[in-house]
Amino acid sequence: LRVLNKQDRADPERSPLWVDWYSAQPGVRAWPLDASDAAPARKLVGGCHALSPNRGGMAKPMRVLICGVPNVGKSTLINTLSGKGQAKTGDEAGITKLEQRIVLADDFYLWDTPGMLWPRISVVRSGFNLAASGAVGRNAYDEEEVALELLSYLKAHYAAPLEARFRMQGAAGMTDEDLLAEVGRKRGAILGKGKVNLQKAAEIVIYEFRAASLGRVTLETPEEFAVWVAEAQAADALR
Repeated sequence: LRVLNKQDRADPERSPLWVDWYSAQPGVRAWPLDASDAAPARKLVGGCHALSPNRGGMAKPMRVLICGVPNVGKSTLINTLSGKGQAKTGDEAGITKLEQRIVLADDFYLWDTPGMLWPRISVVRSGFNLAASGAVGRNAYDEEEVALELLSYLKAHYAAPLEARFRMQGAAGMTDEDLLAEVGRKRGAILGKGKVNLQKAAEIVIYEFRAASLGRVTLETPEEFAVWVAEAQAADALR
């Protein structure tokens, strides 16, 4: 059961593409969701029973493991399902440290787990997108580099909301570096002699994206991801 969480922040035109992409995989059901919305979240219990109809009752209780990359709302989902603040939450990677069992009913158990990433991220674009979304700890990436990659995608696909948020024009025609510097100027991230503080500008761009202040954004489509995977496989073959 693939839960596509934080749908209130995702591009509504792109979300159905991902639901179809996951649902086309054998044995997979995809479920778009905003984890803080109680009614749709509780339907997941029925979804679990549909996938495992022979589980239920004290003899064969339902055991559900919730896993995913860091900072995608796993603990928030558990708290919504249970109606209690049993799982720690926070807007950064690594809040959940240990596995924790949550009892939804006498015969229905959830396990909250720490976020997991691949030992090696071969798809370069995925690495940047994971960092931009907060799935990677701050010590593992360079904010300026991530912000430049993020701006490169935003100016190509979401130029209008980007310009509206930072009150600028012509974002699509700027280089990534000039665009980052312009963000810094607009937000007052200035050092001595008028030089832009690019580190501060990068932090602003990443924060605005994570807070959904730029609007509803999805950083990839299934078609784009397929191209990136093919490029990664070709690079691995050469290596």
